Amino acid sequence: MPGHELGVNVQDAFGAGVNAEGYAASFEDLHSDFKDLLDAAKAACKDEPEVTGWASYGEDQAESIAEVEHHGVSLAENIQSGASEAANTDSQAGETFGTVEVPSGLPGTYH
Repeated sequence: MPGHELGVNVQDAFGAGVNAEGYAASFEDLHSDFKDLLDAAKAACKDEPEVTGWASYGEDQAESIAEVEHHGVSLAENIQSGASEAANTDSQAGETFGTVEVPSGLPGTYH
């Protein structure tokens, strides 16, 4: 592996977190939108043959939809937190190793 480097572009990572936050915001009304669609479908099917099970289906799906909403918010928070931690680590490393002096005269060093 040439370079043997590992790094994070903090600005890009934080930007991805902001984008994920925007996507997660669109999930916030997912549950109510689903409920509205389910109510419309139920109303459209009220005549014979009568379709039943709307309430139990809606309740079963509510938990899954809430999970999607939660995961979207968590994803955004985790990406932004990771970018912050990478920036903090870089800053600490810069402070720690920014003043390291290499003694001259050692094999492999350049004067």
